[in-house]
Amino acid sequence: MKLQWKSISEEQERRNSRLRDNRSLIEKDVNRTDRTNRFYEGPNNPTLTLLHDILMTYCMYDFDLGYVQGMSDLLSPILYVMENEVDAFWCFVSFMDQMNFEEQMQGMKTQLIQLSTLLRLLDLAFWNYLESQDSGYLYFCFRWLLIRFKRELSFHDVLRLWEVMWTGLPCQNFHLLVCSGAETESAKRFFSSCFSTSTSSP
Repeated sequence: MKLQWKSISEEQERRNSRLRDNRSLIEKDVNRTDRTNRFYEGPNNPTLTLLHDILMTYCMYDFDLGYVQGMSDLLSPILYVMENEVDAFWCFVSFMDQMNFEEQMQGMKTQLIQLSTLLRLLDLAFWNYLESQDSGYLYFCFRWLLIRFKRELSFHDVLRLWEVMWTGLPCQNFHLLVCSGAETESAKRFFSSCFSTSTSSP
């Protein structure tokens, strides 16, 4: 598959807007993915080439989907752990099979509904507040679910969390429990702040 896109000439690529657009997006995202991490830092880091090549090869593997922003965030920790292009590619393929990048985003919509239901059970007061603010669909959690907290946590914490999630224990939807836990903790801080403000007012 790698040879497929490697062997495409400039003339052929000029006539293939889909491949051209994928390459452009990948190059932009690779250049800003985890660049403060020592594994990816530096202007001529060969690991960046691996990151780029795996994503390009994935575009050939799943041509209908191609490249979607966020994929570089998902691949980065995998490549960091595997340190091998072939192994990282197939782990990434397996990970993508479980993800929600399809065009209609039906998987994401289902998970947001499930998360809303879970939050309603765990913290009805906070859920009611979000509903009153037209935020009951929890769209602010979209990125959390899409790239599994990759931009919300430190790189080290992402590795630890993903390792737990990949075990499938205690359940396949453990990431939803993590989300709901983060929400309820945020709710505690929010309501505590509101209470402190109201009691300190003259």
